[in-house]
Amino acid sequence: MPAVDLARLAREVNRLEQAFGAPADLLRATLDVLDFYAERARRPMASAASLERGRSLDVPAPVVRAIGAGLQKQASLHPEGCLPAADALWEARTRETQVLACWVLGVRTQADVASWLERRAQDLDDPVVLRAAVDRAMQGWRQAEAKAYVDQIDRWLGSPRSALQAFGLRALEAALDLPELDDLQRVYRALARLPRPVRGEARQALAAVLAGLTQRSPGETTRFLLEEIEREVPGIERMVRSLAPAMPPTQRERLTAALAARAAGKGGA
Repeated sequence: MPAVDLARLAREVNRLEQAFGAPADLLRATLDVLDFYAERARRPMASAASLERGRSLDVPAPVVRAIGAGLQKQASLHPEGCLPAADALWEARTRETQVLACWVLGVRTQADVASWLERRAQDLDDPVVLRAAVDRAMQGWRQAEAKAYVDQIDRWLGSPRSALQAFGLRALEAALDLPELDDLQRVYRALARLPRPVRGEARQALAAVLAGLTQRSPGETTRFLLEEIEREVPGIERMVRSLAPAMPPTQRERLTAALAARAAGKGGA
């Protein structure tokens, strides 16, 4: 795709900003801009009415970021328009418009943003949208009310719904550096209560959380993994094998020995 004309993009973002207070107009204008920048050579753009749920338009990431930053600025100036704009963008059912909705929601500092996203958890099967929901949409709330944010994570991790488990795990990954999680035992207890087995995006998110915990405290993470091996948690062997190379030698040897002992026990049963 040719290089983006930054001057033209700036004018288009400004036009979208002017439509912020009218959700239907904002959506139409946003789809027009996304249509222009869609990579037609790889995936031709269809009409807005025929877009499939969750479809990506292959719009270059810098364009989406520029639009998102402009809409977020307007959401800060006009917070009363934040939720209507996010609703309209999300319901367009494309990756790009849902990511833009997350940019808009990023100015919210109350727990209602968590409720808003939870009601749409079934739409978070796209990893890109899920990441935007955590990193963008909940950023303002995470910074303003970290304790409430962490408490909500506990509830998501205990959900029987895989989509909410994945959401909670990605939210936990983003929260590992918060002072509210200086006590890592709280994290390990929450992970121990996680319904198993985890599948799909939830499994990938769990691996990312455990990798982050390994960096922070390899000793505590090793103890947690050894307990999981002892409990014969489904999928734990694969998870431990993926994490072991990042462990210090002593912890790596303990985990390898525990896996070997389990395998020997199974063979003798």
